[in-house]
Amino acid sequence: MDPTTREIRSITDDVPNDIRPVWSPSGKFVYFTSDRGGGTNIWRAPMDREGPLQQVTTGAGQDVNAALSPDGTRLAFSTLRQNADLWRLPVSPETGLATGAPEPVITTTREDSRGAFSPDGSAIAFNSDRAGNMNIWLHSLKDGSDRAVTSGPGGDYQPQWSPDGKEIAFFSSRSGAPKIWKVAASGKRLTQLTTGGWIDAGPFYSPDGTRIAFQSDRSGRAEVWVIPAGGGEARQLTRTGVSGHFIRWHGDSIVYRCPCGGNQQILSVPAAGGDPVRLADIKGGAHMSFSPDFSRIMDVLSHRTLWVSPMQGGAPVKVFEFAEPNARIDYPVWSPDGKYVLFDRQSPAGGDVWMLKDVE
Repeated sequence: MDPTTREIRSITDDVPNDIRPVWSPSGKFVYFTSDRGGGTNIWRAPMDREGPLQQVTTGAGQDVNAALSPDGTRLAFSTLRQNADLWRLPVSPETGLATGAPEPVITTTREDSRGAFSPDGSAIAFNSDRAGNMNIWLHSLKDGSDRAVTSGPGGDYQPQWSPDGKEIAFFSSRSGAPKIWKVAASGKRLTQLTTGGWIDAGPFYSPDGTRIAFQSDRSGRAEVWVIPAGGGEARQLTRTGVSGHFIRWHGDSIVYRCPCGGNQQILSVPAAGGDPVRLADIKGGAHMSFSPDFSRIMDVLSHRTLWVSPMQGGAPVKVFEFAEPNARIDYPVWSPDGKYVLFDRQSPAGGDVWMLKDVE
């Protein structure tokens, strides 16, 4: 707010959570914590709004409480670590209701999260910081072995398999701003698919494997875009805004959650272009996962409870909740055979104070 004119203007105005802003001593930037890049990191916005938002930290923890030195050259911040493990819950393929107790699948003292079943159900791709950087890993459900698919700094998040199981798409800040990348499941042929100073995140392959849908703020706010799976020009599909972490293909349409002026709605838009159609309301919507027969949607509400909602409308049903008050549930994903739901179980694991030099 301008104290003289009392004019109020936004520095950021999109869907991600932007909190705890602080001025730089020069007055040129505002530093803040945001979850817009996949993790929770420190970002900065130019006060003149002439340039793009810039990601300052890329660590795997939650970076909060930014503070700058009087000369603006050093940035101190706190990193809150969390332990995230991947669990699976046995469910009925017909109803989505639990048929047994959940069990851990991938557990370490670090963050192992955002798992995705391979199309044949034999492996799980996930992001993990167990080796220091947040990278893409594979877990074999046959022998329990783990191996890294990507390496290096920048933060690789939210892996998604191609339908033939040969490639994995993900988003990463390894080239600067979050962008869409893909890599062969063998770890070869790492390829950057999108470029530019905006944020591209949340990739999902089309059922035929020829296209990748993702979220991008390149038009000024988060919308659904599509690119050829081999790379090429991106095409905007929505102009309603999009919220949440997951969008999903349903045939040749894409299902997404629309903020719609505060009235959250689930919409479907044709991949070829056209007007979106409103679908039945569901519990949640930010982390949607379809059952294999597309009759139901699994999601998490308030990071506490799993719910299943009929795709064609009807009363949602609560599926599961941990008894422990500090146990968070995130990113539920249905297995290809419909017998399991994979999800993150998260819990706090302490924190540290860090300092970054040569900020400005």
